[in-house]
Amino acid sequence: MKRLDKMSAIVTGGGRGIGKAIALGLASEGCDVVICSKNMKELEKTAREIEKLGARCLPVHVDVTKKENIINAVSQTMRTFKRIDLLVNNARLDLIKPIENMTQKEWTRVLDTNLGGMFLFTQAVVSHMLNQDSGIIINIASETKTFPGMTAFCATKFGAIGFTESLAKELEEDDIKVFAICPRGLDADVYHSTGLRRAPAYSSKAIAEKVLYLVINSKKIKTGSSIDV
Repeated sequence: MKRLDKMSAIVTGGGRGIGKAIALGLASEGCDVVICSKNMKELEKTAREIEKLGARCLPVHVDVTKKENIINAVSQTMRTFKRIDLLVNNARLDLIKPIENMTQKEWTRVLDTNLGGMFLFTQAVVSHMLNQDSGIIINIASETKTFPGMTAFCATKFGAIGFTESLAKELEEDDIKVFAICPRGLDADVYHSTGLRRAPAYSSKAIAEKVLYLVINSKKIKTGSSIDV
């Protein structure tokens, strides 16, 4: 028997990168996974990889800035798997642009994706977790570093930590655990384009392994914790 048998999870941004690695890691331990993003081609490819591991996978088209998309995804999850044990808020939008050249529309789009999507998805699943008297919410944030030209992105990642800590206190008595994962940097083009090529960068797999560790050991770790990678 695998360690996450009979559990189901939703992973946003689950078609590629960090989200895909997280979904595959969860599936390798027997967890059924719902993967969400705007790219169905990527989702369907990832779903086939997950199913090869013996887990069930439901790919759902979701724009995390649209509440109706999220409500639909949660409804499909409940119809298919009957419960939601884990939500991983991973979907994000990166923007590298000097503040003097950034438009209000660009600023708002980053906040609506990175923080707004986190809020909307969390709000949509919490009622089901409350009915179960259990659940885990993991928010992908960032180590408390700042990157030049990424003011909008960094604002959302600091915000994710505040959201995590506040939500953890709100749900502590309901046996719903809330954590943040804080990578120092991802070994990807967008990270290296900041000019910090000498700074440590971590693979999607390393981040996924930390998520898996948190899920398996959630009862031993203080809710509201931010875990560095």
